Amino acid sequence: MILFRGNCQMQFCAEAAAAAGQTVAFASLASPTTLLSAPGHVPPKLAALLRAAGAEEYLHTRELADQFLPPPASPRPTALVVNLFHENRPLWLHNREGYIFYLDPAARETSPVLAAWLDRECRSIVANPASYLDRLAEMLLRFREALPGVPLIVAGRLSHFPGLGPSPDSYLEGWDGLCFGAGREFAAWVSQLPGTYFLDADRIMAGVAARTGQSVEAMFPFLRLAAPGETAVPPLRRDLEHAGSLWPALADHIARTVATGQVVYAADEVVPEAWLRPYVPERLDRETLIALLASGSNYRAARAVGQFFFRPEEDFTDLLVACAPNMPVCHNLLHMVRAWATRHPSPELAAWVRVHRAKAAAFTANGEAYRREYLRKLDDLEQMLLASFTF
Repeated sequence: MILFRGNCQMQFCAEAAAAAGQTVAFASLASPTTLLSAPGHVPPKLAALLRAAGAEEYLHTRELADQFLPPPASPRPTALVVNLFHENRPLWLHNREGYIFYLDPAARETSPVLAAWLDRECRSIVANPASYLDRLAEMLLRFREALPGVPLIVAGRLSHFPGLGPSPDSYLEGWDGLCFGAGREFAAWVSQLPGTYFLDADRIMAGVAARTGQSVEAMFPFLRLAAPGETAVPPLRRDLEHAGSLWPALADHIARTVATGQVVYAADEVVPEAWLRPYVPERLDRETLIALLASGSNYRAARAVGQFFFRPEEDFTDLLVACAPNMPVCHNLLHMVRAWATRHPSPELAAWVRVHRAKAAAFTANGEAYRREYLRKLDDLEQMLLASFTF
């Protein structure tokens, strides 16, 4: 069994490996600091408080055992795969015992006893992004010690090449300043550890692009947009976190590395010159946009909505409303629709919200907390749209 540890990228990769016939297990991690500060066990008071409050869902799958303990050695896994996962913010530091853990601050609302304990015993902290690689290295050494002889595979993170623009972005804060320097030094260090292998996500994704001919927008369709008036970040950023076509290729590399004990790249797995040059957006006709929006795929629909931001002179309200019944429930896609609606408010878009709300209300696959937050965002969007016009 291959154990995957990290963020949703490792979850997607584990799912791809399972689809290819591998036996897998996945667990989410919140930050290297939770393991590095751990007392060697799950703090019983913290666990008891969460159980009593019914607040476990506010761990958002970062279970306490996975936060405080290394992966289990029994049954013996065939490999452990860890990625350069982003750290959750904020974290909680127990003032007296010194351990650090992740819990969504919204968990305070579930119980006054839990809220009082957090206020009295803990304080909220944010890990310093500049020392992330040091923390991750120490965590990997702990994993190496806990699982001697088990292949340890570290999956890299995509670098911020200008051709993957506009303004390539990922959830790991500070990665834009680390990826081409310290990040590559870290990869070299990983490769020197006994029984440890580093997989270069840049090269693997470059191979996907070469074999499929996919555009940047097809591979990375999600955009992040600054709120109106926000100047601290670029107004438009390319989300490199969710690269759907990467995970099967990465899973294949993992399987071959476990089988052969070597990391071998194909001839086409070389970063193309186009990624080194400035980004040039694609331009799709309206028929193609309709097909993408109506596809039922969050990746394809996001590729279409992404076009809207590069063509501010055009009105795409009619396309959104017409395709509303087919557009899937997805936070990243909703973020883009909300951002476009903020820039192009129209009362007709309220019809899109009403249709989409019915789909979101029936969507339970990601849990109740996800559903509540999603519906709240739709309510806020509808209120904004209706408040933008007077009659």
